[in-house]
Amino acid sequence: MKRAAIGVALLCLLASGAAGAQPYPNRPVRVIIPQPAGGTMDTNARALAEPLSRDLGQNVVIDNRSGANGIIAGEMLANAPPDGYTLLFTSSSLIYNQVINKKTPFNALRDFAPITQMAQTFGYLVLVNPQVAANSLHELVELSKKQPVNFGSGGIGNSQHFLGELINMRSGARLAHVPYKGLAPLIAAVMSNEVQVGFATPLTVLQHIKSGRLRALAYTGEKRWSDMPELPTMAEAGVPDCVFQPGGHGIYAPAATPAAIINRIQQGVVRALKTPKMIAHLNYGGYVAIGSTPAEFRRYVEADLKRIAEIAAIAKIEVQ
Repeated sequence: MKRAAIGVALLCLLASGAAGAQPYPNRPVRVIIPQPAGGTMDTNARALAEPLSRDLGQNVVIDNRSGANGIIAGEMLANAPPDGYTLLFTSSSLIYNQVINKKTPFNALRDFAPITQMAQTFGYLVLVNPQVAANSLHELVELSKKQPVNFGSGGIGNSQHFLGELINMRSGARLAHVPYKGLAPLIAAVMSNEVQVGFATPLTVLQHIKSGRLRALAYTGEKRWSDMPELPTMAEAGVPDCVFQPGGHGIYAPAATPAAIINRIQQGVVRALKTPKMIAHLNYGGYVAIGSTPAEFRRYVEADLKRIAEIAAIAKIEVQ
């Protein structure tokens, strides 16, 4: 009986060892989005989730956790187990937070493992409500000097907040900042004329421009956007030395996540980015697929920290 009991115990030990050695992933992967449904990050993440689920052989589940300009989502990732089953899909807003907020409960390079920069966008559209008496960026600047004109952002310290203050500094405009809890409520506010000005990548607003609910005045990139070649850059529209590239979307894991898991996710994303449906989605939204390695993405984040700190100094955005 004693030998039989020992044999059963050994079999159980071997079985548990085999279960523990199952290849990653063996259950659904949760991807946290620091934005409500309908925003640019959410839209890109959901487009990626379908081909990535096929590649991983497990469902990729989107978990929208908006609030505090992404700090809530970032803190969730920092406290998550480093097992590859909780990821964060976010934009450069992660870095903006770290630059202006001394109390951020995480550090992007200490607490997170950069996996890959999924895609890059090279500019925002400068948008106004159609009722605004300005048909160019120059006219908008002059209008703001005569009467109250508000611009919205996805939150204090968000990239749109930086852009609005940068326009003020470069042009002498007097646009007043109104923060919202994400891009979707911001765009709704511009369309209802609750605020007069907003900034967004083309992906989430093209349908509203075509329907006449929004009017685009300029593109913030260094060059005109190829899909709207008639739209001037900010420099061409009367705001000299003003180029703003909001950055891109990337994926992070908790810092101690094993390299093998990091590489498996990165390779899955790269393959997903090559699918025809994903290529079409990114092109339509004004994004370029990247799929960088973890090391390349880390270097990008380090450079972004420096770039955003310089913009904060130029735009005189106070550290909180």
